[in-house]
Amino acid sequence: MPVRGGGKRCAAVTSGLGGRIVAGQFAPGETLPTESVLCTQLGVSRTTVREAVKRLHGKGLVEVSPRNGTRVRPTAHWNQFDTEVLAWRVAAGVDAAILDQLYEIRDCFEPRACHLAACRGSAADHAAIQAHFAELAAASGDTERGIAADLAFHLAIFAATGNLFFISLGAAISTALRLSFSLSQRRAPIPDAELRLHADVCAAILARDGSGAQSSMRRLLDASRRTLGIAIADIAPATGSDLKVLP
Repeated sequence: MPVRGGGKRCAAVTSGLGGRIVAGQFAPGETLPTESVLCTQLGVSRTTVREAVKRLHGKGLVEVSPRNGTRVRPTAHWNQFDTEVLAWRVAAGVDAAILDQLYEIRDCFEPRACHLAACRGSAADHAAIQAHFAELAAASGDTERGIAADLAFHLAIFAATGNLFFISLGAAISTALRLSFSLSQRRAPIPDAELRLHADVCAAILARDGSGAQSSMRRLLDASRRTLGIAIADIAPATGSDLKVLP
């Protein structure tokens, strides 16, 4: 089907090809169709196809060679924090292995972010964290509202570190965080025990207790990981997938 939409054509072609790569329709090492074939299939110009391939190359998904054409790179070379790559992963279906790896990364940096937020955060930073927690607590049975507040709470902690790398990292994985929160709350709203742990994190940060905030975040991540494991176990039989249950 031809791609339409003027200035949106390149974005549509990039998304279409990127989504197919992430979904495994083009496997690592496989060559993409030639420019002329893609132009015919998608109803776009060579310029549009070349720009789309250039964007995919920038995300680490493909490599371009005049002799060998455009080949899909091994997944280890993909920019896993790229927002579009993460969104394509989500669109391709629940990937338990990626979610498991996400929690490993979160365990590495979020407790430390809480420590820095407690010690370095300004009064305005702390007020924002407190406000997002209050919104989370007030969300009750409203899942979408709760997910948005939960994400905002965690991103506000990154912002309060004053560390540009933490801030960028938090923004980069926001799509993956939203997915994990959504899956965790699929069965029910955020469990009371997890809400209390959010409260502990918030209280420690406001008290400028770095060690306490760090410890509370570790406990929160452990609890959240268990909740996600239960949610995935519920999803797997319904979808017929072989999703791994997190320990």
